[in-house]
Amino acid sequence: MKKIIHEVIQLDQQAQEQILKLKKEKEELFLSFKQMKQELTEKNRLEILEQTKVLEADAKILFEERILAYQEKTHIKEKNILDQYEKNKEVWINDLMKYILGELN
Repeated sequence: MKKIIHEVIQLDQQAQEQILKLKKEKEELFLSFKQMKQELTEKNRLEILEQTKVLEADAKILFEERILAYQEKTHIKEKNILDQYEKNKEVWINDLMKYILGELN
């Protein structure tokens, strides 16, 4: 009987040691997961910052391309207007003078 009690006590001690060991492992795993989460969060933040920089650079290039295209179109329109004016200015001035002097209509 003493032998059985002694074995039960020994098994209980072994079980408690195993439980403490498992609790320690659980805590270590928890700390590892927490650290991994922080590392991943930082990594994600850095990736997002990098992606943002790339998008900003792309947007700037696109914006500059659009500005150049708009300026080119504006320049072409301005040139067309000036060409039209140069072609027709004598006729327009004559028509305007005739209108002012009452000769037109």
